[in-house]
Amino acid sequence: MVPASTISNIAGPYADSIKVYSYYRLLLSLLFLGMMLAGISDKTLGTEHPQTFTITVFSYAGLSVALLIHLLWRRFTLGTTSLFLHLFIDIGCISLITYSSGGLSSGMGFLLIVTVATGSIAFTGRLSLLLAAVASITLLTQELVASFYFDSANDNLIPTGILGALLFVTALIFRQLNKRLRLAQESAQLQANEAAQLQQLNALIVQRMLTGIIVANRDGDIELINSSAVELLGGHQPQKTLGVGQHLRITPQLHQLYIRWQAYPWLKPKPFKNPAGSEIQASFASFNEQNLTRTLVFLEDNRSSAQRAQQLKLASLGQLTGSIAHEIRNPLGAISHAAQLLSEEPNPGAQQTKLSHIISKHANRLNQIIENVMQLSRQKKPELKKFNLKDTLDTFVEEFKDSQSGEVTIELSGEPVFVYFDASHLQQVLTNLLDNAIRYSKEATGEAWVGLRYGIEISTGHPFLFIEDHGEGVAKQHRDRIFEPFFTTSHTGTGLGLYISRELCEINYATLDYVDMEADSKCFRLGFAHPNRMLP
Repeated sequence: MVPASTISNIAGPYADSIKVYSYYRLLLSLLFLGMMLAGISDKTLGTEHPQTFTITVFSYAGLSVALLIHLLWRRFTLGTTSLFLHLFIDIGCISLITYSSGGLSSGMGFLLIVTVATGSIAFTGRLSLLLAAVASITLLTQELVASFYFDSANDNLIPTGILGALLFVTALIFRQLNKRLRLAQESAQLQANEAAQLQQLNALIVQRMLTGIIVANRDGDIELINSSAVELLGGHQPQKTLGVGQHLRITPQLHQLYIRWQAYPWLKPKPFKNPAGSEIQASFASFNEQNLTRTLVFLEDNRSSAQRAQQLKLASLGQLTGSIAHEIRNPLGAISHAAQLLSEEPNPGAQQTKLSHIISKHANRLNQIIENVMQLSRQKKPELKKFNLKDTLDTFVEEFKDSQSGEVTIELSGEPVFVYFDASHLQQVLTNLLDNAIRYSKEATGEAWVGLRYGIEISTGHPFLFIEDHGEGVAKQHRDRIFEPFFTTSHTGTGLGLYISRELCEINYATLDYVDMEADSKCFRLGFAHPNRMLP
């Protein structure tokens, strides 16, 4: 009984062998037919039984054409039973040609070796031996029939037995080769599958990396780009589709850095800003593969390195301000106490009262500066969480209004959006920005008005928050310095509010910039990190 695993489809791997054999069969049958029609075979083939030879040759040629058409239709992929039937037809036809040509002495019986070898290549298990047995029994049967029914000499029985043994040896040899070929093929297929899985894994890792990766050829055409690079370069916006096949010049800033790197590869590229306002650091590396020069481009959001630098800076600042505060607060307290005593003396003069007021005012201002610097140095590592910005703003606005002495108008607009930030740090940043907005709105219009507008940047998917006011805005000559420590245009300000706010944004992977939107609306833009791409 044939194993169930053997009776299956003879598919893909051995289709080439079946294809070659089918053309061999057609050529052989047409050769017999041509020799017969040309009269070449009259003295060599079909000498014993011409009529049987003629019928067999015509039948074999017709069957060869029909079987080839069948194989072409099946794309040389057959079931085990169908292929066995094909080979069985070959055995029958070749045996009849051998019989009609005088038996084994004609040499036609040796053609069965090719048929048995083909079966041993295509079949596994015992089917190859069964095919050899069928061929051997067919040869022996025709010799016995010729001997007993047609009174022919039986000198061919021993050679027929030897040929049968040779058929079995052929089946065993090719069967063993078949097993080795199958094992080698299964091993190669397994390795190919593992390589494909590793390739898919590598592609997935590259796509999910937070570092942007671009592979460009020598002409600057993009051959590979991951999702982080698309996001960092703002390639999600409809008017700027960034992907494979595009040229690096679609991002002019990166293309300029690429050209500069080609000319001066030893120079470190300068950071550039993406559409969301974040600083992007690009680095380039060249590699050769199959004589093709390609460039590997790495893109990193500077917010990660800035966050680490801020933590180191705050730690150093904390040690410095701790010792400074201790040395300044004692004499500052004595100065404040002396000014208070002077103001409490009976019948103080106008000049004395004025001087006492000046001393107290500037002592308080100096104390506020120390408090701000120490507040910055005491900042703990941010506890980043994902939360709904609208809910947080609603709560903050209510608490902020309650803390104000006068009436304040705060307008909220936007759709619900989730952000990735430390909630306490966000509250501190908003407090500083709203205090500034209210002060400058009052100076310009007499009304304490602030607008909070939030949403998601279409080009990058990053959330944003605009803090708007009706003030006159920051003068152009001061815009590059407003985030410097102790820089202020106000006589009462300390110059640390905006500096502290930006520092807090940077350690939360966010950005804070001044934006001059309209003639009557100046604002600060707070850009958050992507809420679904958690930064380390």
